[in-house]
Amino acid sequence: MPTVFRDFDDFWEPFLGRTGAAPAYLATLPGDQRDAVRDLLRSRLPAHGPIELTARAWAVKGVR
Repeated sequence: MPTVFRDFDDFWEPFLGRTGAAPAYLATLPGDQRDAVRDLLRSRLPAHGPIELTARAWAVKGVR
């Protein structure tokens, strides 16, 4: 299932919250390290236009 972000800022904004594993982890980093993560991601994603990521979900059900 593709998730499309308008641009990098649209992609990065959810990371600024505290909901989910990645935002919670980023919140523990000092500001300079958080900025370094942002800058690295920005350098690896398209500079202009939309960013499309494909989401995957894994599920397991235990049965007795």
